[in-house]
Amino acid sequence: MTERKLRNLIDAGYGQGSFQRYKPWLRVTKRDFSTRGVMGHLPGVSFARLHHFRSIAEKRTIQAAKWLGAVDVREAFPAWPWSHPHPAGELPGYETMGDVPGLLDVARDADIDHGTYVGTNIPYVGTIDEVTTWLSPSGHYHLVALENKPESITNAPDPTLRAKERLELMRRYCKRINIRHVVIDAHRLPRELCVNLDLLEPRLTSTQIEKVVQSALYADVLELLNLRGYECSADELLAVIERKSSIRPEIVNVAFHLALWRQDVDHDLSAPLRPWEPLIRGGRGVREALRQAWVGDLM
Repeated sequence: MTERKLRNLIDAGYGQGSFQRYKPWLRVTKRDFSTRGVMGHLPGVSFARLHHFRSIAEKRTIQAAKWLGAVDVREAFPAWPWSHPHPAGELPGYETMGDVPGLLDVARDADIDHGTYVGTNIPYVGTIDEVTTWLSPSGHYHLVALENKPESITNAPDPTLRAKERLELMRRYCKRINIRHVVIDAHRLPRELCVNLDLLEPRLTSTQIEKVVQSALYADVLELLNLRGYECSADELLAVIERKSSIRPEIVNVAFHLALWRQDVDHDLSAPLRPWEPLIRGGRGVREALRQAWVGDLM
């Protein structure tokens, strides 16, 4: 890293913006390779951009946050070393918010070494794994910072462990700028939930989702599955709709998957999805428990 490269990255907008305009500070490019983990891109069609993840845990967190109702997920979000605009500064209701202290000030107050790029005296740009945005029923936006860390780090007895120091710095930073900071271990999410979210996440724009939700087909799917889906297999009931409406199976399946993703039909996504069997109640409870753990009472 050089000062010129750092300035060029900032001028190009990396680590800045919201919604479809956001560019993560750390990107996954063709040059990236890891023998210890999985990295790649996750389509965010409803957000009109790609998500960059550098581990399976990050991918799972991004998908789960979207399933729980986050209206924006900004991965690899920078906590700039210097004074900077609040992460919510572009959102309605936060336009007049001034700058917040940089991570250098937080580190100095905590007597924790901030750190520099290797071989330089340039302050390192630390990142939060995901900064998520939530819209409350009252119409107010709230931010929640999600940090993926295994229990071996969060429960480590040595407070001077560098990974634990970085985690403490981010906790203090979030407290200073008044946003919720939650440490999670996405590897502990139910395996089947992650598989199902990967399968069900809509590859549709927000406009397309709304069009499906408002359709007569979607109403038929909800009515039949909510009425008989816990005693008959989903496959049988969807076949009835296909015959009745003469709509192609793949179109009916889009509505079915969206109903499960939105939990307009209550099905436990932490259990294997077997459409040849009856649905299993409890999905809304699973989602609410996870939302409380991550978002708390902000919603």
